[in-house]
Amino acid sequence: MSNEEFEAFLHYLADEYLEPRLHRVRERSLHHMGDEIGWSLERLRQADQILRVIQATSPRKDIHEVLTEDALRQAINDARAGLREHNRLAEDSGLMEILDEYFIDIACKLRGDHLPSGEAEILTALGFPRAAAHLPALVYTTRLFAERQRQRREDLPVSHLLNELVDRLEAASQPEAPRRKRKWWTGLGEIVTGTVVSIADIGLGVGLIPIAVPAAPWVAIGSSATGVGQILKGIGAIRGE
Repeated sequence: MSNEEFEAFLHYLADEYLEPRLHRVRERSLHHMGDEIGWSLERLRQADQILRVIQATSPRKDIHEVLTEDALRQAINDARAGLREHNRLAEDSGLMEILDEYFIDIACKLRGDHLPSGEAEILTALGFPRAAAHLPALVYTTRLFAERQRQRREDLPVSHLLNELVDRLEAASQPEAPRRKRKWWTGLGEIVTGTVVSIADIGLGVGLIPIAVPAAPWVAIGSSATGVGQILKGIGAIRGE
């Protein structure tokens, strides 16, 4: 598939799945959805701060000596809250149906020029400069992940995996949950980064990010797939795969 064919494919998906729902989603935003996105991004910012502390901690040092159990549980809860809002927004906008059917096809063709113009600046303004700085790497690793899944001929029921992840994080945040290894926290970092990128891109496509000019819905499909690819990679890490 050439780049022109791929972009035509994204246009088709936007026309079939997203455009019919945009009016309804925007109507809801007039009442409360915009506030929910802002609240979710704030929760994700808080989780990201804790996860950066973990990342900066020497591998030879126990992270439980650096951060309290309450802080670690709060990071999990903040990540879960952001992911839950992302999943709801993806369902409402029609994006989840696209990803269930075509995630591998989309992710295997992703390139940096399929992202919304100025996305790095928008992520920085939203409080996620590291995600902004690493956007080209996120696109590449999502494409690599999708290519490997295609080689394995494995189905990726995206909506099931994302909704199951909310429950998995709920269980992990309980006081009786076992302590997690560093790899688990690395996976949670991928989940937070992916959720931020995807929820911002859905918001751009629907016109719910007040600091930015709305992106064309077809552009939001490819860039949201970048975020979802990072979430799926993170799921593998917290499962120990």
